[in-house]
Amino acid sequence: MDSRRTSNDQRYFESYDNFQVHELMLRDRPRVTAYHDAIMNNKHLFENKIVLDVGSGTGILSMFAAKAGAKLVYAVDACPTICGLAKELIQNNGLQDHIQVINKRVEDIEKFDHNIDIIISEWMGFYLFHESMLESVIYARDHFLHSSLQNDDNTPEPSESIVIFPSHAYLYCAPFVDQHIRIELNTMWDDYFGLNMSPILPHIKNSDLSECVVETIEPSQLVHDSQLIQSIDLRTIRIDDLRSMRSMCEFEIDNTCIISGFCFWFDCYFSSNNNSSILRSTRLTTSPHTSPTHWKQTLVFLPEDIYPLKGDIVPVNIKLKQSSENRRHYNLTISIKKIKEGANNNNIDDNENEEEKNQQMDTASDTTSSESDNDGNESDEHPIPCSCDRNRCILIKTIIEKYDAENIVE
Repeated sequence: MDSRRTSNDQRYFESYDNFQVHELMLRDRPRVTAYHDAIMNNKHLFENKIVLDVGSGTGILSMFAAKAGAKLVYAVDACPTICGLAKELIQNNGLQDHIQVINKRVEDIEKFDHNIDIIISEWMGFYLFHESMLESVIYARDHFLHSSLQNDDNTPEPSESIVIFPSHAYLYCAPFVDQHIRIELNTMWDDYFGLNMSPILPHIKNSDLSECVVETIEPSQLVHDSQLIQSIDLRTIRIDDLRSMRSMCEFEIDNTCIISGFCFWFDCYFSSNNNSSILRSTRLTTSPHTSPTHWKQTLVFLPEDIYPLKGDIVPVNIKLKQSSENRRHYNLTISIKKIKEGANNNNIDDNENEEEKNQQMDTASDTTSSESDNDGNESDEHPIPCSCDRNRCILIKTIIEKYDAENIVE
């Protein structure tokens, strides 16, 4: 392992060797409930089995597995302080004979005394891939899961006997309209108790919204149904598959609206070989439509709002690329090449927008960094808002005036 990767891992594990982080996760009832129900509703899978908990933290999942009848659970975590606490909690619940805490990275373990039958892990991060603990789960599957039969290219066959919880993960994206964040930044400091405090903006973290914003939004802020942009089968995905991921989706606008950016969230399913359908298995969701989790949603703001009309189609290219500096970080790129006008807008001039943002989550400091690449508009592009008598400009101006009137920040 090179020194840069070692340093990144050290910072990552140091950030998790703090009980406040684990308290936040333990207080996340939807998260804990999903794992509890998935394990307890599948006791027949865990009975007398050897289980590996990757990134076990306080040992909550290991204790669920032990109570479900597991013969032995290896609780593997690289954070020494939290491992000490896990041992205390396990002892306090009388499960010390069924759980062995190992304070190591799973990649540093040569072998276990017993073959592993089941892997459990809570590896997900913001927009699913931030933190990239998924690599550790894949490593554990390929090296220790004895039912993981290997193909010639060293990838596992999609055998129904492979049990990994969660088994599948799905990342979704939907356009949203901002009702608070950008408005407050644009208005609050211009007139602050009768004073113009706008020079303070450069000193406020992410004041230009060039970085991802992790926040819970209301379902009413979504201006279109979500689209699936990535799916993962934990039984078969390879580490190389995580280097770069692309997807393209089109949002056909049902009602004239404002798009401030794009919202990301994920679902995980806990499917076993006895499930006739993945969708009928236990689900953990971070959707805005359900109870909030500590993951909230990840918001990617466009440099400026865009104003598609009813019937327009907004084509979006999304790319997730693993950072060359730190494999636990991703560059998230969103490109809108051109809004396709609907049939009802044939007499309205073309509206071409290109917005591109590179987002990089920074695990150590819980921040993001981004770059914006704006190719600019064509020479005949009208400003927004525009006071001319062009139909499209009149419609967009009306939308903005209505939106401003409804979203005044006192």
